Amino acid sequence: MTLGHHAVGGGPIKVLWAHSWLAGHEGYDGLFPLLDTERYSWVFPDFRGYGRSGELTGDFSVQEMGRDLIDLVDTLGWDEFHLVGHSMGGQAAQWVAGRPEPRSRPASLTLLSAVPSRGFPLDADGAALFGTATGDPEARATVISAVTGGRLGAGFVRHVNDVSHRTADPAAMRGYLRTWTGDDASGEALGYQGPVLVLTGRHDPVLTQAVAEGQIVPQYTDVRSVVIDGAAHLPPMETPARTAALIEGHVLESAAGTSERPLT
Repeated sequence: MTLGHHAVGGGPIKVLWAHSWLAGHEGYDGLFPLLDTERYSWVFPDFRGYGRSGELTGDFSVQEMGRDLIDLVDTLGWDEFHLVGHSMGGQAAQWVAGRPEPRSRPASLTLLSAVPSRGFPLDADGAALFGTATGDPEARATVISAVTGGRLGAGFVRHVNDVSHRTADPAAMRGYLRTWTGDDASGEALGYQGPVLVLTGRHDPVLTQAVAEGQIVPQYTDVRSVVIDGAAHLPPMETPARTAALIEGHVLESAAGTSERPLT
């Protein structure tokens, strides 16, 4: 079993992207034209129950997501790769980075609006809303508006909702919701010594800069935290050019061994 995936570019620097809870790889369609395709090869897999992996079932755990990412890297034949984890995918990316097997560890890690490795429990109202959103388009629209700070208008919410309903199976979403809100993988996410970039949207009302710097940054030694102005929880959709530039810069510096230069 190999995750279905979408590939962009053919450069020598290999980058794997783990997607968010709301949608599969198609949620990044607006980002694709902005990526450097000469220096980088980008692969955007769909987790089980999403997009090109829509027929795949499983237990929808952090560990399963992580193992699937590692299996895909093996299938691609990549000897070295860089890993980006967005939101729910960030929790899985932290698990992958913590693996003791050297070949499984990414050369760099980017955590974009990431769920902490220990999970992110919701209060009763939030849990009810997110749970209802797995099957109710109106509730999902409310979630999309909420996580982007209600700043981007009905057209943006409608677009994200359409992509979400087209690419995400409700049963899989329910399974992953239990995972990223309730599973603590922090004990398995420790030990990564490579360069880490933690990105947070300035207007993210849920996975805030305070959450990132309190629960994610302390796990790592070679780590930088950067806030993306103009973005909330969906920077690849809200500020795609800036998001691409920050990630490409981090990956390129890591590949060149110059990660000590601060990003601005």
